[in-house]
Amino acid sequence: MDNLSIAIKGKDYKVKGFGNNLALPIKRRLLDLGFTTGQEVKLLRKSLLGKAYLIEIRDFVLTLRSDIVSQILVEKRGEL
Repeated sequence: MDNLSIAIKGKDYKVKGFGNNLALPIKRRLLDLGFTTGQEVKLLRKSLLGKAYLIEIRDFVLTLRSDIVSQILVEKRGEL
């Protein structure tokens, strides 16, 4: 299991959970935004300095800071 910050751009991943260092209010907000276990997520783009990530989940595009993205655990989606 890897975190979303090392995901390859354009590949599909599934959310597996959250890291232990994530604050509870942020975790709840991510759950509200749709980061639930098994949900498909895609990394669209990283900023030049790697401090912001553009992510697609449930047909929405979000920008998240690198410290939050590094706490989202993902698994590469199996090839069909």
